[in-house]
Amino acid sequence: MIPQETIEQIRQATDIADLISGYIRLKKRGRNYLALCPFHTERTASFSVSQDKQIFHCFGCGKGGNVFSFLMEHERMSFVEAVKELAQKANIIIKEDKGSDFKRDLIERISYANQVAVEYFRETLRQDKFKIVLEDYLKGKRKITSESIETFKLGLAGDEWEGLLRHAKRKDISEDEMVRAGLAIHNQSKNSHYDRFRHRLMIPIYNLSGKPIAFGGRTLKKDEPAKYINSPETPLYRKGYVLYGLSDSKDHIRKSNFAYVVEGYFDLISLWQAGIKNVVASSGTAFTLQQARLLGRFAEEVYLFFDSDSAGEKAALKSVDVLYDAGLEVKIITYPKGEDPDSLANKYGSDKIEELKNEALGFIPFRLKNIYVSKSGIIDREKLIKEFQLIGNKIGDTTRRTLFFDEAADEMGLNQAIFQTQIQAPKTVTVENSSAQQKFNPVESGLLSLLFHSPGSTDEIFELISPDDFDSKALGRLYSAMIDQYRVVGNIEARALIDAAGDEELKQLIARIAALEWPADQIESETAAHARIIVENKKVVVRNRLQLQLAEAEAKGDREKADTILDELKSYGIDYK
Repeated sequence: MIPQETIEQIRQATDIADLISGYIRLKKRGRNYLALCPFHTERTASFSVSQDKQIFHCFGCGKGGNVFSFLMEHERMSFVEAVKELAQKANIIIKEDKGSDFKRDLIERISYANQVAVEYFRETLRQDKFKIVLEDYLKGKRKITSESIETFKLGLAGDEWEGLLRHAKRKDISEDEMVRAGLAIHNQSKNSHYDRFRHRLMIPIYNLSGKPIAFGGRTLKKDEPAKYINSPETPLYRKGYVLYGLSDSKDHIRKSNFAYVVEGYFDLISLWQAGIKNVVASSGTAFTLQQARLLGRFAEEVYLFFDSDSAGEKAALKSVDVLYDAGLEVKIITYPKGEDPDSLANKYGSDKIEELKNEALGFIPFRLKNIYVSKSGIIDREKLIKEFQLIGNKIGDTTRRTLFFDEAADEMGLNQAIFQTQIQAPKTVTVENSSAQQKFNPVESGLLSLLFHSPGSTDEIFELISPDDFDSKALGRLYSAMIDQYRVVGNIEARALIDAAGDEELKQLIARIAALEWPADQIESETAAHARIIVENKKVVVRNRLQLQLAEAEAKGDREKADTILDELKSYGIDYK
C-alpha cells in the first residue's frame, strides 16, 4: 500500500490549475479559473478551479474534488492509478510494501493489459520474420519513418491464434481479463479463448493522460473484408468519447487555437511527419457530440480535412452539426480528387497543407458549391432551408446563430427571416388504459416519441432532464426505463422496453408513444426544442420554490441558509438578483 505521507507529498507537489489546464482550457476570472465542465455538456462555463484551495467544483453538475479525484473522474482511473500518475509527473518515488498483495480493480487491470499488449505488438513488429511488414509496407508503401513508428508505438499482431494470450498469462493477466480488455474473444461452444487481432498492423489509441485504452487494427491480407477493426467498448474505452492523436496533439492545438480533423490513423501520422501537429483523427466516422465538445476544450476552430470522394464529403457534412453545437467554427478543406491528406502530406509537405487551409470554405459555401440555388426548384430550396435551420438551431450563442442564418440567407439570395423557426409540438397524445383516457403534456410525450428515433442528442437530453422533471408520473416512469435501457445497450428500442415492462399499462404506453412518427429532417431540431421547453419549465418551478424559501430565510435573518439557496439557484443555471 502507498503510505499516507507519500500521498500527501504528491498532493502538495501538484498544482490543480496546472493539472487541469492540460485537459481543458482555463480562463482566469478573479482569484479562480473558469471553464466548460468536462463532465457534462454545457454552453456557459460553470466549472471553477480554485488554485488557493486546490479544488475544483462544477456549479452545473455538482462534481468536485482535488487533483486525485479529477484524474479518477476524467481519466476513469482508480485512486492508486491517479496517485501513481501524479507521482510520476512530480518525480516522486513511491515505496510500497513489497510483502503486500495489492489487488488492482477492474480498470487498473484493463489498463495493465493494454500496456502489455502495446509492448507485445511492438516486439512482434521487430521480429525478423515480419521484416517485410516493417520495411516494405510501413516504411516503403506508407512512408512511415522510424521516429513516427516509435512516437505512435505502432505494432503488429502476428499469425498466432493465442500469441498475445500466452504472453499475457506470463504477465499474470487472466483470459477473462483479456476478454474484458477487448483483446481476446471467448468461444463459448468450445469454452476456449483466442486473440481478437491477427494479421493486422496495430495502432494503439490513448486517453488524454497518454495511457493505452484500445487499438485499431489494419488488415495485412488483401482478401480480408474488414479493412480495419477496432477494440470493442470496455470500462476504459468509449469510442464516441475519444479522438485519435489528441493525447499527443492537445498542446499544439491549444497553442494554435485550431485543429485539423482527418479521418484515418495514417492521415494523422503523415501530417505529423510533415510538421503539422495540431491534428486529430475521427477514425472514419462522423463526430459525436462528446468528441466535438472534447475538441472544443482546446480550440475554437476546426478544419475538416476529409477524403475528397463522396463518402468523405458526407462524413464532413454529418460532422458539422455537432461541431457547431460544441461552439466550434467549422471550415472544410477541398482538394483535387484522387488525393487524400496522407498523399498530400507525403508529396508536398506542410506548405501545401497551409495553402489548402487558407483556401478552405466555410460550411455554407461548401454545401452550396455545386448548387445553383437561383435555378433550383421550390422543393430543393425548401430542403436546404430546413437543413440550415437544423444546424443553425444547434448553435447556442445567439449572435453566432444569427450570423449563421445571415450568411445562409445571403448565399441563397433569401431574406434572413425565412430561417426563423418555431417550436412545433405534436398534438396531445391519448393513451387508453383500463380506467380512463389519459391526456399528457404534448411536449413531454413528444420528447419521448422523438427519443425512440435515436436523435444524436440522446446523451445530452439524459444529462439535462430527469424523470422527476415530468408532470406525468407515467411518462416519467417510461423515461426512466428508456434511460436504463440506453445505458446498458446504447440505444432505445420499443420492443425490448415492452418485453421488460412489468405491467400492461406501461406496455400500452410504450407502444402508443413509440408509434408517433416524425419527419427525419425534423428529429434533431424538434428534440432540442422539446427538451428546451422542459428544461425551462423546470427552471421556473425550481425558481419559484427556491425564491419562497429564500424569502423565508431572509425574513428570519438566516444568512447561511439564504446563501445555500442562492448557490442552489446558481447550480440550476438561474441568475438571481
